[in-house]
Amino acid sequence: MPEWLASVGGLGLQTLGLALLALSQAGHWRQVMQPHAFPGTRALRLSALLVSSLAWLVEQAGLGLAMGTLFWLLALVPCGLGVSLLLSWRKGWLHRLGRSFCR
Repeated sequence: MPEWLASVGGLGLQTLGLALLALSQAGHWRQVMQPHAFPGTRALRLSALLVSSLAWLVEQAGLGLAMGTLFWLLALVPCGLGVSLLLSWRKGWLHRLGRSFCR
């Protein structure tokens, strides 16, 4: 797997995992998914854990064990910043993600 593909895929998956983790908080859920009831934290946090673990594995497969882990840890900051900007300015993008957890 090319290094750039692992890096871009890992960044995307990590951003998705952090977005799921943000939606698992009731305040963020109400902010993004106004008319829908909060589904609870268990499914959202489990999904966030699985997606973040998958991002770590993808980065390890492309960059190696040490560099993939380091990249995963250092990518937490820009991915978290991206999720906070999405919560502030593009709630509709996160609304699409949250709809998959509505009953």
